[in-house]
Amino acid sequence: MEFRESPISAHHNYLVNGMLAQGFVVGDPSSKDHFFFLADVVLQGETRPRISARLMDEDSHPLLELKVNRIGENPGKCSIESAFAGYRIRCSSGDVLIEVRTEAFANGYLTRIKARLFDEHGHLRVETRDESIWVHGEEYPQFLSCITLKRSAGVMR
Repeated sequence: MEFRESPISAHHNYLVNGMLAQGFVVGDPSSKDHFFFLADVVLQGETRPRISARLMDEDSHPLLELKVNRIGENPGKCSIESAFAGYRIRCSSGDVLIEVRTEAFANGYLTRIKARLFDEHGHLRVETRDESIWVHGEEYPQFLSCITLKRSAGVMR
């Protein structure tokens, strides 16, 4: 029997690969033009997940950049709309690219993400299975502190 370990938060977690994680990243957020998906640690007192990403379609064309839940560059002409307890992003075709939903529990929050995401080579990197997001390819790092705050303070590239 194989055991897996995941550091969890008493405040907020994401459901990834069937396990709770307080934050994770797929791809390289420091790259200027490659795919990445960052589900950042949610700080005590906050309730919204902190999602940043550079998303591509399955033909490796850039769709949009998401900067802490807000659309930045948007060559794919995607749109963001409020949804029950979260939001969804739609492609210009109307198809849902990503859906983010956060549930409140008595002592914390859980964010579930639904998506089918491809990297800059057209490889499937993230997809939804049941209620969990699943990561394909290299192992995804989990972390215990907020990446976007470190970046804004100049600690990371």
